[in-house]
Amino acid sequence: MKKSVLISVIVLLLSGCTGLPFEIPFLGTPTPAQADQPSPFTATPFSLDPTNTPNLFVLNTSAPTSTPSTGTPLVTNTPQPTFTPTIRPTITLEPMDPMLFTPSPNLFLMVRRSTDQLVWGSTCDGERAIQFTAQVQPALKMRYVTLWYRLQDKYSKRHTEWGGGAILKDNDQGTYFYILELRQIQRYRYYEDAWLQYQLVASTADGKVLGRSVASRDNVSLTHCKVLYP
Repeated sequence: MKKSVLISVIVLLLSGCTGLPFEIPFLGTPTPAQADQPSPFTATPFSLDPTNTPNLFVLNTSAPTSTPSTGTPLVTNTPQPTFTPTIRPTITLEPMDPMLFTPSPNLFLMVRRSTDQLVWGSTCDGERAIQFTAQVQPALKMRYVTLWYRLQDKYSKRHTEWGGGAILKDNDQGTYFYILELRQIQRYRYYEDAWLQYQLVASTADGKVLGRSVASRDNVSLTHCKVLYP
């Protein structure tokens, strides 16, 4: 009798535990831990809110316009400006050395040259030699007519020394002539654009000067090809 009463009490107690507001660990059915259960997860691009998914296909689809949104005109192929080379001013020539003049009657009646422009370099055509012709008045003891020259840079005071002394040939009628070739002009490769200054001198057999022609200072140019044809 007592045993049946005890069993009834236990049954009542067990049935009443299901309505408790808390769980008794050893009475409940074990539930798997949440970490062991996979949970649905949706990745959001660039950490944006799931409701703000960008539509990549609408980017940069606006029709091109001739003027940007800022109002700045588009860059167009504007022709580049042309530049005219600046012409360098030539120097003022120094006074002629008094030694280049001789206080004597002028024996040179006429002096001519075959060209006013000599060129050097391999990229252009032009004169590489110049011929001088002079009409000289006969004078006592005159034996030689010689050619003297130098180079004078057009844009600085740099120049070579007077040299040469080439003897002109004559035709026994008072006419003298000589062809000066480019290779005979010393240091011409050091001058891109220079004057070939020259003078003729009449002298005796022992070298005494009887007369000189007017020195030509800026009548003949000697120029490199790249200056004439840049």
